[in-house]
Amino acid sequence: MRQQPLAAAIVAIFATAGGPAVGQTLEERVRRLEQENREQAAAIDQQRRTIEEQKQQLEGTPQRVEQLEDALATQRGADPGVGAGWFDRIEIAGLIEVEGSYVDPYEGGSESDLTLATFELGLAAQVTDWVEATASLLYEEGETDLEVDLAQITIANAEVSPVYFTAGQFYLPFGAYETNLVSDPLTLEIGEIRESAAEVGFVYEGFGGSVYTFQGDNEVDGDTRIDSWGANLSFAQELDAVSWTVGAGYISNLGDSDSLRDTVVDPTDFTGGWTANLAVVFQDFNLIGEYLGAIDEFNAGELDFDGNGAKPEAWNIELGYSFEVLGKESVAAVAYQGSNEALALELPEERWLVGWSIGIFDGTALSFEYSHDSDYSTGKGGTGEEANAFVAQLAVEF
Repeated sequence: MRQQPLAAAIVAIFATAGGPAVGQTLEERVRRLEQENREQAAAIDQQRRTIEEQKQQLEGTPQRVEQLEDALATQRGADPGVGAGWFDRIEIAGLIEVEGSYVDPYEGGSESDLTLATFELGLAAQVTDWVEATASLLYEEGETDLEVDLAQITIANAEVSPVYFTAGQFYLPFGAYETNLVSDPLTLEIGEIRESAAEVGFVYEGFGGSVYTFQGDNEVDGDTRIDSWGANLSFAQELDAVSWTVGAGYISNLGDSDSLRDTVVDPTDFTGGWTANLAVVFQDFNLIGEYLGAIDEFNAGELDFDGNGAKPEAWNIELGYSFEVLGKESVAAVAYQGSNEALALELPEERWLVGWSIGIFDGTALSFEYSHDSDYSTGKGGTGEEANAFVAQLAVEF
């Protein structure tokens, strides 16, 4: 289960650089930036601008990856410089998430389990002022064998140019997938895409955007050329009492998403997708809204819904509130999510969630979540039943 929490996502954009991980503040645990401000001696305004720009590059990245990269950047602190030894330029960080769950499914008896939901180990090296290399290994019990999750090279220097270039295997910047909760939002279940790709983008004065290209695994008529692409644009701003971000994206080949590529059968053409998201923070409250879906219907033989070609889509609306409990940062949230024509992806038609997380120690967070799902009706091919689940998660970042 890939975690994508929000907890005051936009607050994190404008927060000053801080210590590592989950335990410092729960807001930082819930929404991480790829690289916190490395210039710790810089003025507060400069820190805020830098973090804002970094956040805009992160759309589409799973939260566990953002946590890992944030921890690496924090460990590194100020740049050691090109002349430093290799051991001074390499940082190591890790993330472990253990989950206990109880599920009462649509059909059959209830189930319970205790799993190592996530183990991830990351490396980062600032090779020069312009070049950074990052890589991570991922294991998810019952879902993902130990594998290379990320391996990428980034050429960027924000002090010199607003333009950056990234190449390697990474999560494409399509969708935001922010949430305060343990479970992934339904938008991620449709749209998350990890590929070997190349991306060119910019970050400047609150604006950020990029274009990227990749070959993809879901070939059309045996074509093995690089012919898939996407683009995104976002904007972040802090006003007197409110901070907010807004973003949108397009991808030419939604059928190559991590969930759809194994479900779509023998595609004859690419089916594009689009997404839009908004996140707002006002004092201790945060609000998030996101939509993601296909632009056109898939052919009926590729992805079916109710006897016709499916046009899958999903959305997430969520409200969170941050507060202290016995001097510990915590966040409570409630969310309404839904999907349309996504039965083949085994997604519910409606989902309600409520959750609470608390940072119990430095680098350590405890989270609880309850969800209630409603399946598609029998007339649409579903069971028409309801399901319930409870999850408790203990997460440690080091």
